[in-house]
Amino acid sequence: MLYGRRVIEPQRVPHGQGPRRFILNKSFQYKYCWYMVTAVAGGAVLFLLPAYYFIVQNYDLFKSLAYDTHPYLVEHLEREVTWLKIFLSASFLFLMGVTLFLGIRMTKNLLSPLVTMERHMHQLMLGQWHIPDYHLPEEDDYRDLAMTYDYFYRALKANTETELKLLEKLSIDPQNREAYAAWKHLLAEKRARLGIREEFITNDSVVDLSEFDQRRRVS
Repeated sequence: MLYGRRVIEPQRVPHGQGPRRFILNKSFQYKYCWYMVTAVAGGAVLFLLPAYYFIVQNYDLFKSLAYDTHPYLVEHLEREVTWLKIFLSASFLFLMGVTLFLGIRMTKNLLSPLVTMERHMHQLMLGQWHIPDYHLPEEDDYRDLAMTYDYFYRALKANTETELKLLEKLSIDPQNREAYAAWKHLLAEKRARLGIREEFITNDSVVDLSEFDQRRRVS
């Protein structure tokens, strides 16, 4: 395959860095978590309200029968009703908590690769092509998208390296100061983009080189 295989290596979190943040974009995550919690809460209420109504009605009937036949059972029935109310309330709160946690975790997994890719792309926009290759953490999703982006980045980097090699093969006459300065500027820019350190040659340096070449020819 062109420019090598597109392999996504797992990125390990350095020791001591700690867990990754769950909140990457508050407005996005809170909005869709609210949608999920509202939907689950609506479905739970539609089930719990009729269940609670019929349970209370049935226990009222049992209590009235217990008063007539076995009064000592009334205390047990009231205790059962109390525990049942506590259980239903705790179940509803637990369901909302789990839904909120899963919503935040799901939206975090959706955003994490995009945020990492955006930061990497921002560095490329600043001309920092010598940064490490983009690697998607093993627990994140969007594997195909990450492979495509990694291939795109390495292809652009390879094109820049090819352009640098072609520029280095050019032979520019130092007497032509504008062309020589533009050539050195392109070389310096390409090398800086690829992380190759080189001092930038200004127009004054080009003039000095031209004068030195003239003195050498005269002598």
